[in-house]
Amino acid sequence: MNDIQKSKTKFRQSRPWKDFKKEKYIESGKTDFITGHKLRKMWQLHHRNLDEKKYQNLRGDWFLCCNNLTHKVIHWLWTYYKKDPQIIDRLKSEMEKMAEINGILPISEK
Repeated sequence: MNDIQKSKTKFRQSRPWKDFKKEKYIESGKTDFITGHKLRKMWQLHHRNLDEKKYQNLRGDWFLCCNNLTHKVIHWLWTYYKKDPQIIDRLKSEMEKMAEINGILPISEK
């Protein structure tokens, strides 16, 4: 573990972080921002600002409550999105095609 990771780990054990995380949990309605599902036991507080120098800046709009898998998907997609933002359009198109093939209408069309 490098020094940056050690610093992040130490910060996540601090009272300010724990209080902030609890506050965001309550603000979220205890739901995953992306899926709308209930936050599970291993939920994450996703940092939208990826600048490691600003990791400890607890600015509310820089954080998002989400389940662990949602958090992994966000970061996985980010690696592609930052190089090719059209990935989201292609992903949406694929989801719509799958819905059509499987006889499921998008929520906006129900």
